[in-house]
Amino acid sequence: MLIHATRRSGNFALVLVFAVTAFLLGPLCWTEMARAQFHFRDYNGSHPVLTPPDAIKAVGALLEDGRTGTILYARNADTHLLPASTTKLMTALIVREKLGSLNGEVTITEADRAEPSNVPLVPGETISVNKLFHALLIESANDSARALGRYVAGSNEAFVEMMNQRALALGCFNTHFENPNGLPAPYGTHYTTCADLMKIFSAVIAYPELRQICETKEYEMRSASGVHIFRNHNLLLGVYPGMGPAKTGWTVASRHTYAAAVTRGNRELLLTLLDSPNKWVDAQILFNWGFAQPPAVPTGNSASAAGASASAALR
Repeated sequence: MLIHATRRSGNFALVLVFAVTAFLLGPLCWTEMARAQFHFRDYNGSHPVLTPPDAIKAVGALLEDGRTGTILYARNADTHLLPASTTKLMTALIVREKLGSLNGEVTITEADRAEPSNVPLVPGETISVNKLFHALLIESANDSARALGRYVAGSNEAFVEMMNQRALALGCFNTHFENPNGLPAPYGTHYTTCADLMKIFSAVIAYPELRQICETKEYEMRSASGVHIFRNHNLLLGVYPGMGPAKTGWTVASRHTYAAAVTRGNRELLLTLLDSPNKWVDAQILFNWGFAQPPAVPTGNSASAAGASASAALR
């Protein structure tokens, strides 16, 4: 049987050049596209044009002056929503409180394995607590969360009980945890609110070493599975002026979740977002608006003033 080879188009060379060019320049174009979503006229110029805070798309939001505790903006701050990986803030808080430092060595077991985001840790290897904290808060490694929890509580179940008890002690009465990493759980068993997440986040960044990890852009970790370069999931770090410590989260059900702090001069604003279609856009709108407001003057009745502000802004 005579088989004829397919004839090449006369434009094959042109197509080949285009394909190679796209391959080489694609990552650059993608990076520029990603950066473009962070570029807002709100911040440009001496007289920025601000986007009203009600323009955000998040279901829940809370913006607070970190120095005075004054609430600058709130939307559904007490509504039960899914935290996703911002859950790891509570994990970090409890482990730091129980150990008193980031010292120690953890021998990994089969029970520590977790998908999809992981180091991955290998059962039988020994990893320092310090490395696991970096994997937990920078890479958002789910296996690190389980390993650290088991290390201080003896089991995953015992650690989850610690999480729920600590939440109550913090005054987080609208929070309940089912696991230490924020992976999907049965409906109604794993939730928090923007107000509760703000309390947890504030407690975490009060520890200088945890604050530093949460604003570290890149970290190299060596383990039995190889050399891993962790890059902070907070895409506004190093992009948005004054961006400091933060923890991100995302699942299909929760959408974007976020806890972040930005410092400019002697002002620090804290933000929590839950159920956002785009936390990067929502966060910039709220931070831009917040810094445009005059600083609150602390008073002897700042708690009630903050409560009044929250009620007035609640959406």
